[in-house]
Amino acid sequence: MPINPIPMKKYLSLLGLLSLSLMLSCNQQASEKQEAKKEALKFAKTKGYLKNNCLSCHSETAGEGERLAPPFFAIRKHYLKRYPNEEAFTKAMKSFLLNPQKDHALMQGAVDKFGLMPPLNYPEGQLEDIVEYLYEVEQPKPQHKVASDKSLAKAKKMALATKKVLGKNLMTALQDSGKYHALSFCNVRAIPLTDSMSQNLAHSIKRVSDKARNPNNRASQFERDILAQFRTQLENGEEPEGQIAKLASGDYAYYPIITNAMCLQCHGEIGKDLDSDFYKELKKLYPQDEAIGYQTNQLRGMWVVELSESN
Repeated sequence: MPINPIPMKKYLSLLGLLSLSLMLSCNQQASEKQEAKKEALKFAKTKGYLKNNCLSCHSETAGEGERLAPPFFAIRKHYLKRYPNEEAFTKAMKSFLLNPQKDHALMQGAVDKFGLMPPLNYPEGQLEDIVEYLYEVEQPKPQHKVASDKSLAKAKKMALATKKVLGKNLMTALQDSGKYHALSFCNVRAIPLTDSMSQNLAHSIKRVSDKARNPNNRASQFERDILAQFRTQLENGEEPEGQIAKLASGDYAYYPIITNAMCLQCHGEIGKDLDSDFYKELKKLYPQDEAIGYQTNQLRGMWVVELSESN
């Protein structure tokens, strides 16, 4: 049975409707892509801020015993469970971040484990962007990075365990009495605590820098060369993982120390991040200080771990 051809007028009408539908669909897709691109750019800026200022404590790749604070995945999960509504979520999180108090902490277990975070000064509008980002964007689940070299992985674990002890004591000092008390803590307790960790871990551990605050932490020329390599990696957008060197005195591992926002209160630019009056007090304790002028995500120094066990 022959098929009747579609009349030309009806055919043109159908073709027009199809073209219009395709055009509207393309316009909608283009609009959605444009909006997604705008959102991605906005969140990329916030994600970069968190990476430079917060992930040294809230890292999702650090081992369970190495973190200084809970990962963002866990924080977001707890807040969404209690406050699924965006307005309530925003209000609760902003209230805590502006004035951290144990009684108001949603994650009491984390406070008991890590201590209470110190109050931080956020750039204008940054806090709102952080809270919106954490509400809208799923955060990566914690997963520990495994170093390719077992010796380097062992040294990194010891360095981060020492960092955790120093960081927890420093945050307690900041929370209890502010940065002037924290300055006194660093001056009196930092090196003894590091030495104590060396004894507990049975490996010699120290911090060194090419811009030292305490002369006892000044890097040797060989260590300066390694610091220069780490700095080049950072400047090239790479994440330095550390390295091992075999010397006549033994095998040593080197692990970078990267600045975040909290570091800048004592190591930033004078008159900007670092208060001028506070720096005068600091210079009384460290007259040879060189450790200023830093910005976030810069190389502050490195951990040096002797891999042979101490006697």
